[in-house]
Amino acid sequence: MAFTQADLDNLRGVKSKTSKQDVGVAQSILAGIGSGIFKIFEGGATLGATLLDLGVDKNRAEAVEAYFDEINPFDEIAEATAAGKITELIVNLGLPGGAAFKIGSGLTRATLAAKEAGTYLSRAEKVKRFAQGAGAGGVAEGVFVGDVEDAGTFGDFLGGPTKTDRKSKTPEAELLNRLKFGLEGAAFTGLLGAGVAGVKKLRSTEGSGRVITDPMSKWIDRWISRPLRARGPETPEGFRARMQREGAIAADTNVAENSMIKIDNVTDQLLKNVKSTIGRKALPTKKKELLDEMNELMMSNPEGKGLRPVFETVDDQYKVTLKGMDETRLNKFKNTLRNTYKASDEDIESLVLSMNGMKLQWEKLFTSMGRRLTPEALEQFEKILPQRINTVLDRGYEVFKNNKGMPKINGMIVMENYAPTKAILNESIEQLVKLADDKGLKLSVPEAKVIAEEIVSTANLPKGFKLNERSGILRANFPDFVLKSVADDVVDPKRMGGNKGDGSMLLSEVTGVARPIIDKLLGKSKSAMSTIVEGTNNLSYQVRQNEYWDNMLKKSDEMKVAYDKWITGGRVGAAPRPPMFVNNPGEARKYLGGGGSDWKMIGAKKVEDSEGVTKVVGMEEFDKYIDPQAKLKPLTEGEALARASDEILNPLSGKWALNEVVDAIKGTKLGTKSIPAQLYQNLILYPKATAQMAKTILAPFTHARNFISAAAFAGANGILPFGNIKDTKAAFEALQLAGPGMRKSNEFYQELLELGVVNSQVQLGDLKRLLQDVDFGATLNNVTGLNQFLKKLSGYKKFAQDAYTAEDDFWKIFTYLGEKGRMANSYKNAGLSFGQEFIDPKGVKRIYNEQYLKEASADLVKNNVPNYAFVSEFIKGLRKLPVGNFVAFPAEIMRTGTNIVSTALDEIFYTVKINNKTVNPLRGRGLQRLMGMGITTTALPLGTVAAAQTIYDVNKEELDAMRRYVADWSKNSVLIPFRDKEGKLEYIDFSHLNAYDTLTRPIQTVINAVQDGRLDKDGIMDDFLLGLIESTKEIGSPFFTEAIWTKSLQDIAPILGRGGTTSEGRKIWNKQDSIGNKMFKGVAHLVEAQAPLNWKQLKRLGISMMPIDSKGKFDERGNEYEFGNEALGIAGLRRVKVDPETSFKYKINQYQKGIRDSRSLFTAATLKGGPVTPEAIVDAYIDANRATFNVNRELYKDMEAAKILGMSNTSLEDNMDNRGAGRAYDFLNNAEFRPFVPSKNVEDLFQDLAINLGIPNPYEKARPVIDRIQNVLELAPLDGEFPNLINPLNTSMLPELPQLNTTGGGGGSLPPLPGADLNALNTGIQFGNVNPVSGLTVSEEMFLDPLEKRYVANKRKTNQPPRRV
Repeated sequence: MAFTQADLDNLRGVKSKTSKQDVGVAQSILAGIGSGIFKIFEGGATLGATLLDLGVDKNRAEAVEAYFDEINPFDEIAEATAAGKITELIVNLGLPGGAAFKIGSGLTRATLAAKEAGTYLSRAEKVKRFAQGAGAGGVAEGVFVGDVEDAGTFGDFLGGPTKTDRKSKTPEAELLNRLKFGLEGAAFTGLLGAGVAGVKKLRSTEGSGRVITDPMSKWIDRWISRPLRARGPETPEGFRARMQREGAIAADTNVAENSMIKIDNVTDQLLKNVKSTIGRKALPTKKKELLDEMNELMMSNPEGKGLRPVFETVDDQYKVTLKGMDETRLNKFKNTLRNTYKASDEDIESLVLSMNGMKLQWEKLFTSMGRRLTPEALEQFEKILPQRINTVLDRGYEVFKNNKGMPKINGMIVMENYAPTKAILNESIEQLVKLADDKGLKLSVPEAKVIAEEIVSTANLPKGFKLNERSGILRANFPDFVLKSVADDVVDPKRMGGNKGDGSMLLSEVTGVARPIIDKLLGKSKSAMSTIVEGTNNLSYQVRQNEYWDNMLKKSDEMKVAYDKWITGGRVGAAPRPPMFVNNPGEARKYLGGGGSDWKMIGAKKVEDSEGVTKVVGMEEFDKYIDPQAKLKPLTEGEALARASDEILNPLSGKWALNEVVDAIKGTKLGTKSIPAQLYQNLILYPKATAQMAKTILAPFTHARNFISAAAFAGANGILPFGNIKDTKAAFEALQLAGPGMRKSNEFYQELLELGVVNSQVQLGDLKRLLQDVDFGATLNNVTGLNQFLKKLSGYKKFAQDAYTAEDDFWKIFTYLGEKGRMANSYKNAGLSFGQEFIDPKGVKRIYNEQYLKEASADLVKNNVPNYAFVSEFIKGLRKLPVGNFVAFPAEIMRTGTNIVSTALDEIFYTVKINNKTVNPLRGRGLQRLMGMGITTTALPLGTVAAAQTIYDVNKEELDAMRRYVADWSKNSVLIPFRDKEGKLEYIDFSHLNAYDTLTRPIQTVINAVQDGRLDKDGIMDDFLLGLIESTKEIGSPFFTEAIWTKSLQDIAPILGRGGTTSEGRKIWNKQDSIGNKMFKGVAHLVEAQAPLNWKQLKRLGISMMPIDSKGKFDERGNEYEFGNEALGIAGLRRVKVDPETSFKYKINQYQKGIRDSRSLFTAATLKGGPVTPEAIVDAYIDANRATFNVNRELYKDMEAAKILGMSNTSLEDNMDNRGAGRAYDFLNNAEFRPFVPSKNVEDLFQDLAINLGIPNPYEKARPVIDRIQNVLELAPLDGEFPNLINPLNTSMLPELPQLNTTGGGGGSLPPLPGADLNALNTGIQFGNVNPVSGLTVSEEMFLDPLEKRYVANKRKTNQPPRRV
């Protein structure tokens, strides 16, 4: 039987209606999941009913839809929000489409079978199976889609063959629509699948380790994958070894820094004890004397001055120890501290422990050096070290604490950052003149000045320790007369350099009289703190670099053993990664694949000496610490056999590796900076860096937000912030910041440095690298005043920088401890005990112990919490562009956000055999992590919004309306609504506290686009596509929007800039301002970009604290601020008022500009000066009106939103009247569209142009079509969509247009626009008189496009009345 419409209405009427006002986003999303599952069955049943309806006059399909509408309990709740609707559609299509793709392609089965066979699927086979899967997925989507019209197609938006037929309701049309949807589904599935596969491949961090032979894959790896991955061209093993090296260096530095801080704190306290006795002015001198005395004591031995190393073997391990301090000197020092400085025993013990602690660290570093040497080299080491240990460690010269001096330029010495003070320079000049005079030489003051400056600019202190007698000795271009070896009768005092072959002399050859002169000139420090820091850094870099070489070769040898085992075992299973380094081209071909052009040797070439010893030359390019005398022992027995006759100065010398691996080891050398490059650095990059510094590390409020928002990193990994008191305390005590309770667990922090967990704050890393790129303004810093200013700021900057790092470190340490504790519990509950062997989640056989827990937990933190070490070179390179602010942070959020989900899934599906039982030990941890990510990124912000809506009674319409009146940067943020005491809306932008805003903002953008487009009744696919396009802008925004500094420069630049207007439209100066005022306001605008300390927030906070009856209670714009709200702003919780009254004025301005731009689309396309066809005129007319319609619709939506927010119709009308848009109010208020119609002036231009070209006027043919289109457009409501117009001149048939009664009861034309006075237009009297400068009226200025403006003005000048506009 056929169902009647009444039957269908009754079926649908049974269901109760749910108010959309009562549905929250989270509730709607959950309902979307359930409704999507219902829609799968509805789609299949509806298709079956539609097939039965073919050829018969029955409506079974509609009855089935009505039935499912009745039984689906979720659909209305799901459709209450855009997020719920999107979720419903994804589930409806994703489940059957994904299953069909998997079954249809058979890729998973085929890939597993290929792996088991030790082979790989060919590209053609993969493409074939992929196409099969995409086709199957498309068929499934076409079959199971619940409602094609509700979903829509991309063709509905873009046009083309997949545009659905929404008019016909026949079964044939329904089947055809499903076919179109399925075809698009197949294409979209294919594109989506290819995109996912591509991203998965790009995210792959391992690779095969072999030569890539496929040209396309090689190109992708070279130009896409490599720049985007953190390790770049390095192998994963090499990258980990490098991170291990950086961590070890950081740990060494931390030991030195903590000793230095302890000494500094104690000495400062001792000086306070005697301040009243010696006076404040004497304190710096006394402190210097105290630190100098400590340095002599620390660098002493029981027999006297200088460190004395002892070489011994303990438990078959070589060891270097340093003899204790001179007891006599030590006792004298203790007595001085007690008697002169009133030191306590605790103070004295603290200083002695700090000095001895540093000696212990130096012992470790020297021991590591000695253990790698051959017996012959070790003998030389033990001979040279006692001679040079003090020069290697005691290297504190001011000239080397800053950038090296540049060479001579046009005969002048250019010194960067360091220059001796005027007093020291003059004193040195006098002493050099006197020294020369004592030797019978005549030296003028100008000549002595040149000598002094050249000594400073050419000073060079070699790094590291080498096995030669000149190791660690300073070199410079000393004049001959200061050297020991030069007799008193030398008569060429200006001859610089000597016979060392490098134009420099050794400081050790300077005479005893001249030595103090040189030391003072170069800023020699005798302080213990200088020795601790400079000496440790000097040793650490060399030792840890050598360990880095060793670790890479050890790992490579392990990989070689595993690879050989796989080969001899019959190549069963997946191939392990081959070794990174091999011994010769034959091994390279075997392990690495490819040919001779794909790999190369580390070093320039091999040579053999007369004794048959093979040496590798050219290693200096790879290892700056290479020492010809420091010959190394082979690391393993295999190495000893392979390199029996080789001289080993570097473990990797003479090894072969892939080209990119060798290049990565060698590194890239920077070229010299050109003058334009220096200008770019100092005028663009340097201010960019300082502006970023001002807004972050030098901004106290930003510190609070940084700490609070970083809590999300723990939460997203399923670890409740502050949920474990013990871990909270341990994390706090390990922080390296001056403050009570911190720096208590320094050894633990050093361990975390070695593991790579801490000291990797992303924004700070970005800023540091940017400052390094520009040498922190080397050219500008030559200005003495600026140097002094920067020195004064350095103390605060250092503390602020340490605080920024500590805020980040706290959550990394807390997360590390949480991961370690949860992992230990998981494995313990699964029955795994310390010492047992097991297969870890990466498929590697490991011994379960404390070290494994530390390393695995550290890896989780590094992969799942933003870490600057993992930022790719491509992203790091973006910092050098004038766009983007802290580009590394959003890149890391994207990396770690996807890693969290990936890690959780790996944990959930990880199985391992423990005690002969297969278990899933980390399943609970994975679910916990997944839930943490969901709560942090979705449930928490959405739940907060829902709670605020309930508390403050804010409905969905108000929330949507509010979004139209917030700042542009907040439009796609999560907004938490509030009401003030008067009931007016306010909001907090949650993105200030949401560390994962970079991930959630694009999703919110898509939801907003779908929400905005839901009134068009053409499905959500087109709106979804628009949202995706807009979301790419949100994703790219952190990387490519103007930087803080360049944005300010653009605002004031008269050429290629905005000429005094900000990007938000705010005027920086008035066009009528004097040049002086414009310059002052422009400079003030630039200064504002560089202003630190959150000065705007501090200003508001200050105003809020003023007495109620004070004039200072209001700012210059009359705004008043509430103290509580401004105080909450410190944590990013400041409420912002929604002010539609003020914002609407700017929207009117945008509307007027939009109308002008839309109209100019017509004249720009048709009045270029050459011939134009009638078809092109009609096309341009449609395009211009499409743009005009969109501009009108936006202001209509703004007006409706303003009404919801409490703005009256009268206020809206008054605002539009005051800005010359009063005519538009009436039709906009009624959602009516007034299409653009070419003015008579434009028509005359067409006629004049046709006459000039000698052709018929094309507008005459286009005019009738334009008139008919105008009639159609006037019926298009602004709360709908722009009509789908077809240019009849481009087709053989005119479109079906509605029969319009345009006679108006006998008239031959449409009635004029409301309020239009054509006579007034002709006389120039509308919204004021004609402007004598422009020759136009106010309305003409606002609404005419540029071409029309010129035409009207010219007509007036020639006294010809302009025709109707």
